[in-house]
Amino acid sequence: MSSHNYTPYSALDVQEVTFSLGADRQGKATVRAHYKTAELAMLSPAAVTNWPRVTGDGNFGTMWGPTDMTKAKFTLDLTDAPINEEANPQWATFAAVLESIDEKLLDFVHANQLKLLARKNLTRDEVKMLQIRTVRAKYDKASGQLLGHSVQMSTSKYAYDGMGGKQARLIDVCDKDGQVVRGGNVCPGDVVAATTYVNLVYTGVGGDKFGIHWAFEAVQVVCQRASLPQRTQIPIFSESSYSFAEPYMKVDHAAQFEDVGV
Repeated sequence: MSSHNYTPYSALDVQEVTFSLGADRQGKATVRAHYKTAELAMLSPAAVTNWPRVTGDGNFGTMWGPTDMTKAKFTLDLTDAPINEEANPQWATFAAVLESIDEKLLDFVHANQLKLLARKNLTRDEVKMLQIRTVRAKYDKASGQLLGHSVQMSTSKYAYDGMGGKQARLIDVCDKDGQVVRGGNVCPGDVVAATTYVNLVYTGVGGDKFGIHWAFEAVQVVCQRASLPQRTQIPIFSESSYSFAEPYMKVDHAAQFEDVGV
């Protein structure tokens, strides 16, 4: 059973989102996020994921992952990529909710910048330059062209067991009806939804950067990539004609090699 109370993103009232100051064991100021009288947790819309690692060892041993197994994380990204070649109709609303939450955090950090950033007299715009936003733009490294937007989430593979040690945990993978699929996986290009929550509001990253770390607990595979409709025609190619054109024939290259004794 989930330990979080999730609100569908479309029903979440951003006006009820608040932040408060706390302190860690060393007395350092921390920020806590709330929705009404509980934690801030929501159900995302369905969106295309490009780089999911929600099973097994998560991001352990990958190019960007840790080399220490105990620091492995399950990761999931939600993007604004088209679904069935059409713009995701839910993305704009979802992004607007996240942007509004980021704006409220910005106001809070601006008002408490001395405690949280060890800075003072910064304008709101100057504080905003230090904020890592939830909805991130993706650009082509060569051309600088905007490719789209994404939301990044991660959850530690190992959690404290309350007795001084750590225990491995799993991310539940569900089908379109919410039934848990034992041994299920999430693959690049799948259309998924996630139960996500504010794990923490981090400050001081990279010196004085701050932002929200969104974690996730379960992933619903709404439609697998292999089940999405595939394109049947590229119209612009039909506008050209060639005297040597011939119908496409599927060739069994393996059989050809066998025939010549390779």
